[in-house]
Amino acid sequence: SSESVDEFEQRIFSDPSNRSSSSSSFWNKLDKTEKNFNLSGMGSVSSLWDGLYGDHESSLNDGLDQKLKKAAVYFEFDPEEITREDYSFRPDDLDLSKPGARKPFRRLEFETTTEEVLLKADFRNVKFLANFLTEAGVIVKRSKTGISAKAQRKIAREIKTARAFGLMPFTTMGTKQFVYGRTMEDESRDFEYEAFDLNFVEDDA
Repeated sequence: SSESVDEFEQRIFSDPSNRSSSSSSFWNKLDKTEKNFNLSGMGSVSSLWDGLYGDHESSLNDGLDQKLKKAAVYFEFDPEEITREDYSFRPDDLDLSKPGARKPFRRLEFETTTEEVLLKADFRNVKFLANFLTEAGVIVKRSKTGISAKAQRKIAREIKTARAFGLMPFTTMGTKQFVYGRTMEDESRDFEYEAFDLNFVEDDA
């Protein structure tokens, strides 16, 4: 006769003291099999790896740590290295007669004083106010100019007035830098490249 689901669960998951003799024998066989499996040395992960690789061939005992430490502290020094053909740096690279790498032009820092700002700052003096604008048209911070807070406020007020009258652009983002005396319109010379003669060494006569 077939048993129901409830009877099956009661037989498998019930308390061992309440199980029948047939089910108890099943559990006894299962416990005996598990004990034999543990006694054979295959019951744990560590014993399983030891059985596969042996005690002396695990990654902890193969001497790899010592090899890595030796490679880390090892440094080969060859006093004749600079004379070899495949050396990356040659002594003749220090030849000062050869032209060096050209550095991009760096804008000179504008230096002024608080007294000069209070005297010259005027919305009509665009040439002087242009020194307080960055390439993007932003007013230079007081931490760079070193002027007082009163002078900085006057500079900002005069620049705003000059912009309102159209004497100075509001921003130069996406355009060329504002320079006093030059037009802000695009000209052909703005896209020209300057050519330099790289031969700095005079030819022997």
